[in-house]
Amino acid sequence: MKPVAYLLLGVVLFTLLYRWFSSSDDSRQILTERELIPDFIAEQLTRIVYDEQGQLSELVQAERMEHYDLLGFTQLDRPIFTLLDRAHNLSWQASSRSAVLYPDDKLILDGDVLLQNLVTEALIDRVQTSYLEMSLASEILSTEENVDIFGAGFTISGRGMQASIAEQTIHIEQHYRTDYHNEP
Repeated sequence: MKPVAYLLLGVVLFTLLYRWFSSSDDSRQILTERELIPDFIAEQLTRIVYDEQGQLSELVQAERMEHYDLLGFTQLDRPIFTLLDRAHNLSWQASSRSAVLYPDDKLILDGDVLLQNLVTEALIDRVQTSYLEMSLASEILSTEENVDIFGAGFTISGRGMQASIAEQTIHIEQHYRTDYHNEP
């Protein structure tokens, strides 16, 4: 075989290999771009879920919801999650600027997080922080960020919190201060 034929064969092989690897990169890029496109979007969302006995079990509201099936999560803008106690009574309402809900019922609230107690005359009125992780199944809340807890006649400030809605307990990791208010 002549050197020109070897050169021509080399160019053809190089072109075929280049196209094969190039098309593989294109399919990966298409998949990556597909992952970043939501499977569906909802505006002004209200989701109400009832259990088998017809009792309210879940109430979620959001200005916008984007569900990403390939990535395995749902993104929410301005969400409000209303939590119920074991007797199906409204207990707490959690809101934030944004949230991510994962299929295992793990919820991450981010930005201006507010937990508002819906039970009248409860010891704790509300909890404020910038970031909060919540397991909806176990009703465990946690954060490593600064936390302010407001109650009847007191305010507690600290950093890091573990709380259980079911057990009605709150543990502050690092306590900064407690202010007592004598209100007439």
